[in-house]
Amino acid sequence: MFVWRLFRNRLPTKNNLVRRGVLPFDARFCVAGCGSAETYEHLFLHCCTFGSIWHYIYRWLNLSSVIPFDVGDHFNQFTAAGGPAKTRQSILQVLWFATTWEIWKERNNRLFNGKECSILQVVDKIKSPSFLWLKAKIPSLPFNYHGWWLFPLTILGIG
Repeated sequence: MFVWRLFRNRLPTKNNLVRRGVLPFDARFCVAGCGSAETYEHLFLHCCTFGSIWHYIYRWLNLSSVIPFDVGDHFNQFTAAGGPAKTRQSILQVLWFATTWEIWKERNNRLFNGKECSILQVVDKIKSPSFLWLKAKIPSLPFNYHGWWLFPLTILGIG
């Protein structure tokens, strides 16, 4: 449900809440304090705080990329990095889902609890659920948590 809402710009970002009249116009700014309006593209891709998580994920995967403007384009580009094999793309989809979910959770933690994790802590939080989700989705994958943490693309045969 979360990703469906993300792709359709239906998450309660500050910009969407201002547009719906729930928040006043001056409350539209990103919770990271970067000074930009909190749109879904900004929050998940272009924020200097939350968007930087992708740079760490790409570095962990030993990939390089330019972040596109659109969330859907980013999803397609990210999953295509696995090549034409459906299993590889599926693994990268799970990782993309885990990353966006952790960004959303960190945003909400900062907004509603006044607490924040470092970006590296958020990246570490992405590695754990993505491993668990992958093992649940594809139990036959021949890797363990330690291997996933250190060499994630090796299990894809592209690392």
